[in-house]
Amino acid sequence: MRDAACCAPELPINRNSAPTPTTASAALIIRIEAMDCPTEEGLLRKALGAMEGIESLDFNLMQRRLTVHHRLSDTAPVLAAITALDMIPVVEGAAAHESSNTASVFRIDNMDCPTEEALIRTRLSAMPEVVAIDFNLIRRTLSVTHAAGQRDAVAMALHDIGMQAVLTSLVDGNASTVNAAESTPNKKGWALGFAAIAAIGSEAIAWTLGTDKSWPVIALALIAICFSGTSTYRKGWIALKNFNLNINALMAIAVTGAVAIGQWPEAAMVMVLFALAEVIEAMSLDRARNAIRGLMEMTPEKATVQQADGSWKPLEASAAVVNMIVRVVPGERIPLDGKLTVGSLR
Repeated sequence: MRDAACCAPELPINRNSAPTPTTASAALIIRIEAMDCPTEEGLLRKALGAMEGIESLDFNLMQRRLTVHHRLSDTAPVLAAITALDMIPVVEGAAAHESSNTASVFRIDNMDCPTEEALIRTRLSAMPEVVAIDFNLIRRTLSVTHAAGQRDAVAMALHDIGMQAVLTSLVDGNASTVNAAESTPNKKGWALGFAAIAAIGSEAIAWTLGTDKSWPVIALALIAICFSGTSTYRKGWIALKNFNLNINALMAIAVTGAVAIGQWPEAAMVMVLFALAEVIEAMSLDRARNAIRGLMEMTPEKATVQQADGSWKPLEASAAVVNMIVRVVPGERIPLDGKLTVGSLR
């Protein structure tokens, strides 16, 4: 009943009791094949978020991975809680359980596509002190499990490849959701618009004069490339330095080659169109972030729970424990995952 959108009476909560915490911070990386939409994310937040010893939850729906930052001596109850939701957890990175390792969560505003993910993965995977990495492109967050005392080294490595990494502290799932709602950094749309006008002008003059090598054509093409391609060239150079031939590096090489053979208008237009595609991609991710935030905000904060004397009383959903009976009236959203005992979903 993970996808149920309507109502059902009386649901006992499927939640395990809180495990015993320890003082050592660690990260548990779990792959969950059945976790592919915000519905499953909401269920897992409800089931795990209230557990004592759980510091934060970081979801990557695209890769179906959940990173649990915790201070637990035994993570078996976490896996049992996931299994109780009819999801099969597969633990990844066994070294992440070692108490000598710590987890750091970074927010990276300029990490919004698989290109940046591949660059970061290449750079951090070469560091022996890094145990595991987990990406969430939707929220622009990166979870790194690393040897104790190596947080600054990880941050410096991210800085070296041009990533604007900011160490963040996620207290619980709700804090993570709030971070996800932050919008894309300002893209200086005026600069891209100016570059597009220059590129179109370069193409028009070249077509009118019948040559690509007149000074007006070259001047407008250079303006278009400078205003739209600075970021691409910078990212491409960083990628090449780290032996990563990504799309930015390829685009920088292609535009430089077109300039070298005198195809100025084509070089300018290609660079402008690539920059425009990046802006559209970032806007699409922003819409996805806002949609996820909206879905999470729809989750009820309270549940109507049956008391020992048979009466019903509102209770914070996060305070519900296993075997409680929850009543959901027609038209009310279901606050917790559970098993239908009385009533109908129709």
